[in-house]
Amino acid sequence: MIDEIRNEERVLRRAVLRGDEAAWRVFFERYFDVIYAYALHKCRGDQPLAEDIAQEAWAVAVRRIRAFDPDRGRFGTWMRGIVDKLYIGYVRREARRAKLVDEHSFRPDDTTQPEAHAEGEHVALAYAELPPRYTAVIRAKYESQLSVNEIAEAWGESPKAVESLLSRARRAFREAYGRLAEN
Repeated sequence: MIDEIRNEERVLRRAVLRGDEAAWRVFFERYFDVIYAYALHKCRGDQPLAEDIAQEAWAVAVRRIRAFDPDRGRFGTWMRGIVDKLYIGYVRREARRAKLVDEHSFRPDDTTQPEAHAEGEHVALAYAELPPRYTAVIRAKYESQLSVNEIAEAWGESPKAVESLLSRARRAFREAYGRLAEN
């Protein structure tokens, strides 16, 4: 089944590169809802932000379709990576804006907790420091809740290789998060 999907996405990518709008419609119709739902999850239910990020992700995909390689993963996985990068960019911009706000503007009756916001920001920034493959394996394991064997099968690798990759990715994430939390 995975090989069938990979082959179909190879054919679709080639058609898109030739300018076939129908091929783009197939990608769009197949993945629009999934990408929007993922953006909504990343944006913690903020619908306007999720809509903006999902729309921008499709615009990026149109500009960068040559970078999509069906042999490295599915189109939806590639699109989720774009959503991740856009969301991280948003978090970074918001962090810069927050630094411009006077520290005394926080009111004790605010419902947001600055510590929780900082932690979420550190997580997003730590992900931004990771190589895309590390982010992908962590996302597959913890967000998609796939087993190591399922990831290995989907990626065409051995379970041992995925375990090793996951171990390195976790260590890199802990190190990046630790550096960010210290600052």
